[in-house]
Amino acid sequence: MIKVSSFYKFFKIKKVDLTNRRKIILKTAKSLNIRGLILMAEEGVNATVCGREKKIETFKKRLFHLFKEDFFWKDSYCEKWNFKRLSVRIKKEIINMGLAVPPLKKDSFYLSPEDWENKLKSKTHQILDVRNTYEIALGHFQGAEDLGLRSFQEFSKKLEAGPLDKNKETLIYCTGGIRCEKAISVMRNQGFKSVYQLKGGILNYLKKYPHSQFKRDCFVFDHRVSLNQNLKPAGKHSLCPHCGQPGDLQIVCKHCDRPCKICRLCKKPFHKTCSKNCAYHFKAGHICRKKYSKISFGA
Repeated sequence: MIKVSSFYKFFKIKKVDLTNRRKIILKTAKSLNIRGLILMAEEGVNATVCGREKKIETFKKRLFHLFKEDFFWKDSYCEKWNFKRLSVRIKKEIINMGLAVPPLKKDSFYLSPEDWENKLKSKTHQILDVRNTYEIALGHFQGAEDLGLRSFQEFSKKLEAGPLDKNKETLIYCTGGIRCEKAISVMRNQGFKSVYQLKGGILNYLKKYPHSQFKRDCFVFDHRVSLNQNLKPAGKHSLCPHCGQPGDLQIVCKHCDRPCKICRLCKKPFHKTCSKNCAYHFKAGHICRKKYSKISFGA
């Protein structure tokens, strides 16, 4: 069994310390056979990692000693490795918004899963999903507004042009909470009077309230693609090889005969292939010399 742990935290890291700390994290994670994606910036750390349970717990302790910060971890499990390798990157932002918007320092705008559940039952508010549209299509809280985001960088512009009432209490949520941290700052700057976010996001909520107010599955940014209500891999979707969005349309590759899944938006003939490489050769009319011989959709 593989343990999957994700966390983020906004705190100041000196620019001169980033490279050295990256080396330490890389060395530590490799020694424990930890895989995943860890992003570091002057504004903090954002990561999803996976590994054997004892080694993940050791990694958590070593990160605490390195940063002297308590991280809020969100854990789940899967049968197979959900990352193929480890990547530790230094970025300008740990969540790409394209705006220099610092997250709010006070925690008075957080709602625990229990408080969130009670708020939803009262129905005296408006709900905003700050995720991308393709994530929302897989699952969401009933009644939540979808701004039609293709990327989080569009949030400020789409919010300003959106249908929300700035004087009404607004509840916002995302997968793990990190996008909400910056979204609240933008909303306050645009004049929203009362905004609260779901602490720990959908992942934290489903840990306590599966099969309740959140409907269907939750998209995640790794090879599991989506999690069900019990935080287990749903197994319904794969990442479309052409656009990277979740796909559930089962096809047989037109070029090499390999079975795969693509998204329903990729409808052109060359999209009915298992990779961009096969798409290129199919479009060019090349003959595949190594046909995939064992077609099994149950694999």
